Amino acid sequence: MENSPILSPPVLPFGFFTLHDYATGMAVCHAAREAGVLNAQTALAPFGFLSAPGAACFMGAPWWQALIRQLEQASGCAYFHVLDCGTSVGHAALARTQGQKSVILEGEAERIAAAGVLYQTSGGLLFSVRPPSFDLTGPLCTKTHLAAYFMRSYCQ
Repeated sequence: MENSPILSPPVLPFGFFTLHDYATGMAVCHAAREAGVLNAQTALAPFGFLSAPGAACFMGAPWWQALIRQLEQASGCAYFHVLDCGTSVGHAALARTQGQKSVILEGEAERIAAAGVLYQTSGGLLFSVRPPSFDLTGPLCTKTHLAAYFMRSYCQ
């Protein structure tokens, strides 16, 4: 299956980061500022955040939205963000009713199409495949890896 959204927004970010917690998000924002990607005039970041795989099923949309709000308030910038619902159509539908605009829903094409109708009619965006993302987990030196990513010297 092609890695593309079912509905295309005007502009997708140039890349995504997998966001696990507030500290990781702030590390990304700090590195982006140091690399000149974000500045005081940046209203919408050129990168976005994806939740951990299946996060809607174990954390829920309200948790995800609160995390994003905290990052936006702290950084003074808005972010394109996507909540991963795994294969749960129910969580994808619930997330939309709770105000989540963009989700990832994987699985059977018929189930994705059914959820796609909800997202299409309500102005949301449904990804049928998880987009590639930079994931800051494991024993990485966060500052070094983020600097390399934003300077485009990191193997992608």
